Amino acid sequence: MGIENLNEQIQKNKEKLQELEREKKKYSFNENKEKRRKRARNLILLGALFEIENLDKENSSALLGFLHENKAIFFENKEKYFEIGEDILEQRKNLKARKMNMVGKDEIKELLGLVNIFKSKKEDLGAFIQNRFKKKLFQDLSMKEFEIIKNYIKNL
Repeated sequence: MGIENLNEQIQKNKEKLQELEREKKKYSFNENKEKRRKRARNLILLGALFEIENLDKENSSALLGFLHENKAIFFENKEKYFEIGEDILEQRKNLKARKMNMVGKDEIKELLGLVNIFKSKKEDLGAFIQNRFKKKLFQDLSMKEFEIIKNYIKNL
């Protein structure tokens, strides 16, 4: 009876050990997956920085050589470059926000003037906006949509 109990305990412990090993592999896989995800995100961000500066099409060997030769200068002036980079990113953010901003009073006045041009061409600006942008009010248009309307009128 004692040997059978010991064999049962050994079997249960083997099963627990196998379960723990599976959990360890699962945890390790998830940990590696997270590391790969962070690395991929970092590489994408670095690629975006090269794209911002129009260096993404340059020869990688030339870029590596440049970075290698100027690494010491970078580390000596890191705070200065940080501020420059922050300014560039802020300018890009503001520019993007302006492009996506909604139309203002001046653009609405211009749209009201465009209504007559549409009518002279036997078109309805309101219908065009509803069909194209699924919007009913001029003030709901973005600056990008406003530019699309102006370009559309030029081609009428």
